[in-house]
Amino acid sequence: MNKGGPSSEILKSGLVPLLAGLGMAALSGAVMKGLSTELPAFLIVWIRFLGFVAIMVPLVLWRQGKARMMRPVLPWAQLLRGAMMAMGTVCFVIAARTLDFAEAITLLYIYPFLITLLAPLFLNEPPRLQTFLGVAGGFVGVLLVARPSAQGLVNAGTPFALAAGASIAGQMILNRRLGSAVDPLLTSFWGACVVTMLLTPFAPWIWQAVTPEQAGKLALLAGMAALSQTLVTIAFARSPAVDLAPFTYMEIIAAVGIGFAVFGTLPDTWSFLGMAIIIASGVMVARIQRGRITARRQPKI
Repeated sequence: MNKGGPSSEILKSGLVPLLAGLGMAALSGAVMKGLSTELPAFLIVWIRFLGFVAIMVPLVLWRQGKARMMRPVLPWAQLLRGAMMAMGTVCFVIAARTLDFAEAITLLYIYPFLITLLAPLFLNEPPRLQTFLGVAGGFVGVLLVARPSAQGLVNAGTPFALAAGASIAGQMILNRRLGSAVDPLLTSFWGACVVTMLLTPFAPWIWQAVTPEQAGKLALLAGMAALSQTLVTIAFARSPAVDLAPFTYMEIIAAVGIGFAVFGTLPDTWSFLGMAIIIASGVMVARIQRGRITARRQPKI
């Protein structure tokens, strides 16, 4: 008998950390967009993940100990995940220089489609038809919110935004793959270490002096990266990738809220309609996920 009820199952799933991580990622993307016209993309990403590592070291030592921190499990998967993190973040910063933020985010959201398509192949998690419809519905909602222009879609930043989306899909798949074997805290930490090690050799060529204001923003980025990456890693360790994919569109709603709170911009009617579609798509998949949980708990007689 399930004493906790549906709300208890939701709290135990990856949904709550996913939504929190995506909200933090939306704020981080806005800060990176602002810095992208002032500093080189590689410098922003390098400092962001260098700070990420510095923040995570005492936490990982406290929770996991030195031996586990220094001995990666599944090192090749961790290396590949870190390389994808580096590529995806650099590509997004480059794309954000020439694309409107909404257009860049829209193109980035190729990744829920890729997760849904790749999960059966790499994770043995075949989605249901309703899951595909949820992902498709969420993307329609994204288009209504962002409404990218024809000029934006042929912009030089477009291939970089698409590459960033493909990289995120790979990260999410590896998050799920590693989740059964590695503590999410360690996965998050090792990913940041790989990005830092890959970019550090370029530091002498990408370095430039930063102002106190830029330094503050970079420190903020490091903290947000540590929190958002860890929360998303936890989410995909707890729940199947195909079940979480439609909920990733909630980052768009977070971005709209941040825009209103910080810049005073209010979404129009089409944007509100798009957000309603995004929420409806997520609710549909949540009901499917709840049905799967209930079915697994039924007596096999």
